[in-house]
Amino acid sequence: MVSEYAKSKNIKPSDISATSVDTTALKTAKNTVKEWIVSAYQTTGGNATSLDILNTPFDASGKGLDAVLDSLNFTRNSDGLTVLYPKQVMLSDSESPSPLRPLSASNKLTSVSSGNDVFPLSQLGSWRNRMNDCMKVTVSARAASAACAGLAPLAYKHDSVNFQTHLFSDIGESNSVGAVFEYPKIMSISSGTSATVELRWYQPLTQTTHSRLAIFRDLGESGRLQDNKVASATGSTWWLYGNQRDLEIRIEPRLSRYENMNASSQGTSPSALFSGIHILINNYKQVNGNWVSTNILAANVTGPGLPAAGLVLAPVDPSLYSSPYLGILNRSGQMPAQLTYAPDSVNEFRLGGIPLSANISTSALDTWWSSQSASNQFYNNTRLLDFSSIQSQSLYTVKVVYVSGQEEIHKLRLPGALPSPTDAKGVAWPVLTNSAEVKDAILKPSSAVTAKWSFDSASLVPEVSFIAGYAPPLDACTNKRARIWQVEKYMGKNDKTIAFTPLDTSACWGPNFPGNSSTTTTDIGIRSLQNGTRYYSFITWRL
Repeated sequence: MVSEYAKSKNIKPSDISATSVDTTALKTAKNTVKEWIVSAYQTTGGNATSLDILNTPFDASGKGLDAVLDSLNFTRNSDGLTVLYPKQVMLSDSESPSPLRPLSASNKLTSVSSGNDVFPLSQLGSWRNRMNDCMKVTVSARAASAACAGLAPLAYKHDSVNFQTHLFSDIGESNSVGAVFEYPKIMSISSGTSATVELRWYQPLTQTTHSRLAIFRDLGESGRLQDNKVASATGSTWWLYGNQRDLEIRIEPRLSRYENMNASSQGTSPSALFSGIHILINNYKQVNGNWVSTNILAANVTGPGLPAAGLVLAPVDPSLYSSPYLGILNRSGQMPAQLTYAPDSVNEFRLGGIPLSANISTSALDTWWSSQSASNQFYNNTRLLDFSSIQSQSLYTVKVVYVSGQEEIHKLRLPGALPSPTDAKGVAWPVLTNSAEVKDAILKPSSAVTAKWSFDSASLVPEVSFIAGYAPPLDACTNKRARIWQVEKYMGKNDKTIAFTPLDTSACWGPNFPGNSSTTTTDIGIRSLQNGTRYYSFITWRL
């Protein structure tokens, strides 16, 4: 409603002053938004004549206004205006979403699309309540506790790992005692038999926030059999079941805000906003609690935004990098006949970008992009300008070929939309408030680096603060040529100050921590997950 008001007055939301509000225009904006959703509100049993989107009581019941909100996606455009889209949920396994159209007078929300008839939102509430009850129980007592029964069947598997590992691998299940889960957010429902949700919870013991994309599935009566005839915590035949894959394969939309604090090196390393697709294919899987190599030869990935012939990923050269994930080998779609290592560990395919600084022209960025594309397979040939085909729930195909010759086909959906770099300007990005102090620390060997952040947790919920070093071969390292070292610290919603010291890092950094030089660089940043899209904010100094 605020955005509609701002649009009618031709101003940005941030320019609205409480002392200068045009009450007539505000009333018009409120009625405009009401008209977009009133039909859908009526289908939930609400009385449209008495609907007041400012004063109507709201509760997270999966009904009324809650059901309407669960049927919408919210994005912010480059002017900072909030844009509402109907959420696409009822998809067949082979169906791709049509281009999204914002709500308007000609595109009203006529019904709730949460899949409530198939997977009632109250079932998610039942699961969440049981999960929070279970988190009050000590880890050693959970297996025998009635509070923990039915949360996930014994056959749970997600990217080769069990329920506990999938949810609590960040900092250990022992730290999950007292965790409080938010209401799960439905991302999509496919074929009426599975639902992708975004789980988010806070762990008081560590004061950190965590999130996962997870899968609920309608198992019918077989769900009870899989969990020793225990009823599902959803109160139905739906279970938190995982994707049942033996491989960890994830395709994520990724926005990156890259800020180079060195003004003199903007020509070779410009500060920019980048949009890309992050492809994670793990060459290791968990078998009986142990990680074993799967011996992947290569994988070809096709889908919106990627080269028509496919993007090919392969194991990373172990003499250069130590990474369990495949790196980008080529963008020609050509699969290797024999094991051919990717020369870099990068697995994000950058599609487009815009300069952060007004001093960098788009033509200069195009020149820089062309040089990057010519030497790096993980840049698109040219900067993509039209991102309309890369929607939430876009369908991707991953063909995995093993050294043995065996092949597998996996179908994955993009969990969130990939905004264009221009639209990313409207995001309330985290701000490093002590950039001068950080710059001084990373330009020379230092005993510590402290990042002080300011962020709007209502816009982007922070999860991880990290420091990454790109160093030359060091004798202290087991793998002397493995050049990337990264330390991550999980955050709480109110964490503003994150400190890093050499004790947090591998011995490979040692006295050079963080030690920026002509051969070593240091990045500090924050990572967030919002509506299925990953957000990275980097601060660095490039020579």
